[in-house]
Amino acid sequence: MKQPKHHFNLEWNKNQDGSQLIYFNLSYGYKEYDTITQRYKYIPLRLSTEYSITNEYWEGRPTYRAKQAYTRKFGKDLNKTLQKIEDTSLHQLSLFRDENDQNPTPSELKLLIQTKLNRVDKISNDVIITKYIDDLVTERVNLPITSKKKWSKSTGKQYTNLSNYIKQYEEQKSTTLTFAGITSDIYWDYFKTINDIKKNETGNYFIQSTIANQCKNLKSIFNSANGDDIEIGFNYSKEDYKIEPSKASYETYLSEKLLKLVIKKDIRGLLKKYEHARNYIIISSLTGLRIGDMIKLHEIEPEQIIVNSKNYYCFNTKIRKSQENKEELTVTIPVLKPLRELLKANKNKFPKFPSQPKIRAYIKDFLKYLEFNDEVVKTYYYYIVGAISKRKEQHELFSPHDCRRTFITNLKQLGIHNETLENLTHPKLKYKSILDHYDKSTLNDNAVKLIKAIKSKNSDVFKY
Repeated sequence: MKQPKHHFNLEWNKNQDGSQLIYFNLSYGYKEYDTITQRYKYIPLRLSTEYSITNEYWEGRPTYRAKQAYTRKFGKDLNKTLQKIEDTSLHQLSLFRDENDQNPTPSELKLLIQTKLNRVDKISNDVIITKYIDDLVTERVNLPITSKKKWSKSTGKQYTNLSNYIKQYEEQKSTTLTFAGITSDIYWDYFKTINDIKKNETGNYFIQSTIANQCKNLKSIFNSANGDDIEIGFNYSKEDYKIEPSKASYETYLSEKLLKLVIKKDIRGLLKKYEHARNYIIISSLTGLRIGDMIKLHEIEPEQIIVNSKNYYCFNTKIRKSQENKEELTVTIPVLKPLRELLKANKNKFPKFPSQPKIRAYIKDFLKYLEFNDEVVKTYYYYIVGAISKRKEQHELFSPHDCRRTFITNLKQLGIHNETLENLTHPKLKYKSILDHYDKSTLNDNAVKLIKAIKSKNSDVFKY
């Protein structure tokens, strides 16, 4: 790199007493591209010494110091200060070059020099974790909807909750967590401490999956900080620092008998939420669709398909991202008889469902109204503590995903082969390939295959 050149000079403008401010100038080869002239421009460092002197006492080139007349009258402190500024500037430039193998910008070098000269408080590169999270939430939640980095309000809330838990830990430990300051011991102590706080406040520890989700979110924050060139105090990316979620803790579904009760239930005059719940249970239990696809179902219409000169009533829909797949797939699903009756009552259209949290609550309320009180054993996997089993009534635990389990379990009990079911419950054909090739024949064949299998069974509910 270029050998630095330096000198002191007096500012052109004079103070009221006739003195002029002394500046230190350092040229070291830093340059920036000028888009107007389309050329590189060399930019030197220009630093105020914060000292002034009258021109009669100043020795210019090549000394650039106060004259002897000045030092005899006022002492050598000024020249000593100028020498210190010169030495500090050259030393900080050399250190930066050695560490980064490049030149600093003038502003970066100026800050290093002023910090070394104790003119400004030492600036730490460390960042407080909660401040980083809070700033990130504010930024990404408020991005335009077209931005790939935009977070939904629910995602932002997850990270805000993480920030609040960290603040609870900091209050408990009388400390502040920073990225550079966090160690593996602090990392594990954090999860243990918030788990203990949860126990003291509620009487129960965190479920393992809740802690696992916090771990995932915290590591995502580390990844984001790392991408912003913020130092992390330990190698968080190692597999050793991952907390695995607990597996499904209970199994429940609606038998044909219970599902038939739902289908036959007259909801006229009842609460609107019961109508939403009944419609959801019938549709999902007869199609196997997940809640993410059920919420979008009103956007499509069933249609007649022709396979081997025969008409079948089906609908084609996207299967969106899930734990099983990472891209949108597509499937054709037959409209079974109870579902046709529901559609007929709804002008041959799928109903529009409320938000996911609401539909989850409505299903529980509806099954409670129907007195679905069969006992279900649920095993809770608490963080660190381990497994604890509790007995619950079916309506307390039943979730939208249990409708999918209802579909699969009942058809298996009827003797439908796994291969026939998997073509619909775990499709493999990419949605984009359908659009590209206009070919639904494979999907239609899969739907008809299920229809024929169901026709061979004796079921009051699963019939075409």
